[in-house]
Amino acid sequence: MRILPLDTPLDLSVLESMFGDDEELRTAILEEFASSATPYMAELDAALANRSAEGVRSLAHKLKSSSRTVGASQLGDVCELLERSAPDQDWDSITAQEQQLKDQLERVLEYIRGISD
Repeated sequence: MRILPLDTPLDLSVLESMFGDDEELRTAILEEFASSATPYMAELDAALANRSAEGVRSLAHKLKSSSRTVGASQLGDVCELLERSAPDQDWDSITAQEQQLKDQLERVLEYIRGISD
């Protein structure tokens, strides 16, 4: 098992275990993940504005899956918390978790930009 520094938001070994050490493919996958983040966050913002617990749950589920696929397990964990709390419609908690999700997503996107340069 590979242990990451606490400040590393992305474990590249997850992609390496699926696709080998093909750096070009890894970069393409990470860039696709990064480009899908903006529409996902727009969906989340719309679901929150409409107080759609199902919309929040659905978006959190999609982002959780794609986050874990690319090795962003901390982001996936935040998404899972949001996914689980959405059906309760505790909007104060959902809003707090939304901010955690946005903060963690930004860390992942910064990391991807840093390794893609």
